Amino acid sequence: MDVGPIEMTRRSATLPGYIRLAEMPSPRLVKTHLPVPFAPPGISKPQKKVKVFVPMRNPKDTAVSLYHYAHNMWQLRDFKVTIPWEQFAQNFINGNVPYGDYCDHLLGWWQMCDDPHFLFLKYEDMKRDLLSSVKTTVAFLDVELEESALTAVAEACTFDNMKTEMANSEIPEIRMLPRKGIVGDWKNMFSPEQNKAFDTWYEKKLGGTGITFDFE
Repeated sequence: MDVGPIEMTRRSATLPGYIRLAEMPSPRLVKTHLPVPFAPPGISKPQKKVKVFVPMRNPKDTAVSLYHYAHNMWQLRDFKVTIPWEQFAQNFINGNVPYGDYCDHLLGWWQMCDDPHFLFLKYEDMKRDLLSSVKTTVAFLDVELEESALTAVAEACTFDNMKTEMANSEIPEIRMLPRKGIVGDWKNMFSPEQNKAFDTWYEKKLGGTGITFDFE
């Protein structure tokens, strides 16, 4: 992956993303990690039939996931870079990671929590009851499906099934994406001091905003 000051290019990509999007027929599925200030207006300020899903995950598991993802990506590209977990954890709190401060990222999108164009889904809720999350998604999309179809979608979207599907991808970056897919893996990485520091940061940023998470 080639990384510049404001963009990055995946080596397996055949065309720039904006060209591929322009050539896709409607309805299109677009995914982005961009914070609100940098997201296209069609996503950050949707109109008409546009639907926007905002998946969220607790900050501790997000930090651990990003740490492993970054190192796997560097290894894939033969980058001679490693960052100790202790340094990465502090960088995460300080916002010195891709896309900036994670809590600020959440809060930016959370401004639209009452906008009917948006649906906010928590990873922890999907892990606890995937079928209910599928039904919520279907209702949000104004789609009618039989119970058997809903169950089939939920089964296809389990972490194990998606991991198997991704393992067969022709794109290396996709094959290395799935790891454990569990809630609470942060407990295998965090020291008591790091846990306390994350709690303080998390409460300062998100306390009283309406954004809450399960951490195990």
